[in-house]
Amino acid sequence: MKYTKNQHMLSQWFLRNFRSDDTANAPKDKQRVWCHSVNISDEGENDIKEIPLPISSIAINKDCFMLVDCDSLKKFDIEDELSEYERDTSVLFNELVHKHKFHKLLDVSRKGNALEKMVNFMVIQMLLGFLNPQNKMDDKEEVLENILTDMVENYERIKELITNPPTEIQPFFSQNIFKKMLRVIKSNSEVYEKCKALLFLSMVAEAKNLPAPIGYLARLRNGIFSKIHITGIYHTGYEFDSTEIRPVFTTSPNVVMFNQNNFNLLPISHNLAIGFSLGVAEYYNSHLNIFSVYPNKLKCRSSKKIKIYRVSHDYMDGITGWINWIGVGQTKTMYTPYELKDIERYLQHQNDNYEHHYSPDEPELVEM
Repeated sequence: MKYTKNQHMLSQWFLRNFRSDDTANAPKDKQRVWCHSVNISDEGENDIKEIPLPISSIAINKDCFMLVDCDSLKKFDIEDELSEYERDTSVLFNELVHKHKFHKLLDVSRKGNALEKMVNFMVIQMLLGFLNPQNKMDDKEEVLENILTDMVENYERIKELITNPPTEIQPFFSQNIFKKMLRVIKSNSEVYEKCKALLFLSMVAEAKNLPAPIGYLARLRNGIFSKIHITGIYHTGYEFDSTEIRPVFTTSPNVVMFNQNNFNLLPISHNLAIGFSLGVAEYYNSHLNIFSVYPNKLKCRSSKKIKIYRVSHDYMDGITGWINWIGVGQTKTMYTPYELKDIERYLQHQNDNYEHHYSPDEPELVEM
């Protein structure tokens, strides 16, 4: 594959899950999202700017993983490896978004299970998000800088592990991803740039359950996402192709919404989000609670392991509100299906359908 100058820090398949309503039925390469950036004006008010952006133009960092080959002196990158990882990951998320196979998140008995894949995605995407120019998070450079500084200081050890791997993992080094690591080591680029590429190559290798010479993915997964417990799966009640007046989930450059009260959220499409806690639960989930405005639109059925609740539009608005508040608070940027006038239209729809909007008062367990 030729060198890719414009490298995406956020998967295009993921962004298409939040496509703008006006391009919902457009071909994939024509879809876009509304990008809302929020800053504080001189008067202390929120200054909101909205731009409709083609998905292919979002989260681009030019020359982010640009390296120079030691023999040909030509530029190369790690786009092939990142693209392959994105395709592998999209399989699981498509099953969750389009087929509602939530039960897969309960099976944690084997390596590379669905929950592990989801957490791997959060870790890798979170780090890629720090390289997204549209991410306006304060001090975002420091998080990645701490890891890369450590790698630079230990570069000679990393270089030795890759050029002379231990006997037990040598057979794996015939695979393309390890060949790319060796090419990175031999490149004429600066050590810092090599380490940046090696970090993500190593994490992608780990995500594929291959023996990685560096091991940052497991370290971050077991550190940041220790004792993960799914507290709820939130379905707006509207189908993926819907463009009705409805509650919608948004996403941001960091993808993961960390909350101080440990009610953390991962929106995975405009109509689906996963809530989870960290560091508290002693056991993985034995069952899942699914909350939907219209449970009959779900493709899964209730059971001992799947409990389904009907909730009000107002209840779902509370979840969308948390996601918007955290996403904008962290990164000052939000990707959404709605433009501002759609939000105003939704608020008016609330007022016009008050009783329907607030019913039921509390989540109702339903059998399906």
